[in-house]
Amino acid sequence: MDDAEAIDLLRQGDRRGPQVLMERYQMSVYNLSLRMLGNTADAEDATQEVFFKAFQRLEQFRTGEPFGAWLQGIARHQAIDMIRRRRTIPLAAAEPSRSLDVEAAAIASLDRAQVQAALRQLDGREQALLVLRYWEDQPIELIARTLRISEGAAKVALLRARRALKERLEAREGTGRAL
Repeated sequence: MDDAEAIDLLRQGDRRGPQVLMERYQMSVYNLSLRMLGNTADAEDATQEVFFKAFQRLEQFRTGEPFGAWLQGIARHQAIDMIRRRRTIPLAAAEPSRSLDVEAAAIASLDRAQVQAALRQLDGREQALLVLRYWEDQPIELIARTLRISEGAAKVALLRARRALKERLEAREGTGRAL
């Protein structure tokens, strides 16, 4: 059963619809939440809340768009809201993906503790951009769709987030390694 069929079942009140969607996307929502929130309890709470909100707001989903990207957007917003409420962001368990991307390799080569400490100093949107790109290994076009911005705006926002991270790292290290 594809996403469109599961969504139709959900809209008709059939319990198989949400079950299929949760089984398909629960781990990706949980993993994104865990990477952004830093602990399993918050990630589990966020995952439950994401699916609750998604099913409640299903009329906002645009048919033809990828359901997974829409759900990731809800997850990102949920994590940012939770971060704002607590104002601390432990990312100790998060590790960058093993992408061949030069920028990701540069971040991965730095001391993880330094990167995580600097990342915690960024605002929620900057954290989300960097986590989606370098920890979740998502392409720019998917990040743009998730954030509901143009690809150009996503690239600019990611550039600014990298610069902000670089500034935090330089302040911590005093060395000025380029990202």
